[in-house]
Amino acid sequence: MKVGLTTDDALCGDAAAVQWKTTGVGRYTQELYRGLTAEGVSVGLIYATAPSVPLGEAMKHVLAMPRAVLREASRFDLIHASSPITALAFAAIRKPKVVTYHDLVPLLCTNASSAFHTRLFAPVFLRVGMLADRIIAISSQTKEEMVTHLGLPADKIAVVSYGISQMFRPMRELSRGQNVVGYVGTLDRRKAVDCLIRAISLFKDRYPGTPIKLVICGGKSQQYGALVKLASDLTVAQDLEFRGVVVGEELVKAYNSFDVFVHPSEWEGFGFPILEAQRCGVPVIIRDDAHIPPEVSKCCLKAGSEKDMADKVYELLTNAILRQSTIEEGLEYSQQFTWERTVRQTVEVYEQILS
Repeated sequence: MKVGLTTDDALCGDAAAVQWKTTGVGRYTQELYRGLTAEGVSVGLIYATAPSVPLGEAMKHVLAMPRAVLREASRFDLIHASSPITALAFAAIRKPKVVTYHDLVPLLCTNASSAFHTRLFAPVFLRVGMLADRIIAISSQTKEEMVTHLGLPADKIAVVSYGISQMFRPMRELSRGQNVVGYVGTLDRRKAVDCLIRAISLFKDRYPGTPIKLVICGGKSQQYGALVKLASDLTVAQDLEFRGVVVGEELVKAYNSFDVFVHPSEWEGFGFPILEAQRCGVPVIIRDDAHIPPEVSKCCLKAGSEKDMADKVYELLTNAILRQSTIEEGLEYSQQFTWERTVRQTVEVYEQILS
């Protein structure tokens, strides 16, 4: 079996030494490429680079990537687009085709931080699944949204979840920081980090005898300045640390330093940090009204408001029984999300359309 894997997340290099973006889609494509190769599947990467001109990223998606796919398609038995934006050439390809959908955030989330051209053309390019033989959705939520908002047939869609790296684990030799609340992710608007900062301010007002520190791990964005100002206005700046991007083993250590992990995002296609934190033995709180797949949010505490979020943080810090049961449930449940399972189920999709 020879598979052409199209990707928007390979930056440069040949197939043996690719540099990848650190997005969720980039992580998925990287793990899929490695896993398929380990299973003996012949995989070739198909990607294009953006020209260094205005609107270069849009030109890559609309012109360079389809040209690359058309040029390379004849070498493979099957073409797998790792995201809809890399599948725009599907109409002109007669090979068996698979496309993976990660979310419908550009189409459905008003606070999406996607590029302007991505949001503008989302109603068009997200329907590229009509041209594929099979569609992979990374969550049941994404599948339901595709059926409801894109009119894609449910029987054409297979749900194949992401995996979580085995490097995420409890590190008992590390002593946790006292009353540390953590967040890992970008600082985009839909992540609603401002909600978490306000919850910490409420925590300090409601439980003044309980010291607390908020650690935010994530790259700076346009929202960074506003978040710093909010923390200052609420007089919690002294209790807040922006740690920047943390990766690899340092990220594992960061999770293990948290007493509670809060993921205040309003919309996720999946939600890597939730399961990563649980793999490290950290209890997780999310928003009750968040669009997060049920298979990811199953073992989380859900807060109905910022006040409720503050109260639930306090409960997890002071109620030893609740804390331990939440940790144990999350740790056990998160073990089922492996990249080996992702690869195995993906190969089953390939075999179905090739047969």
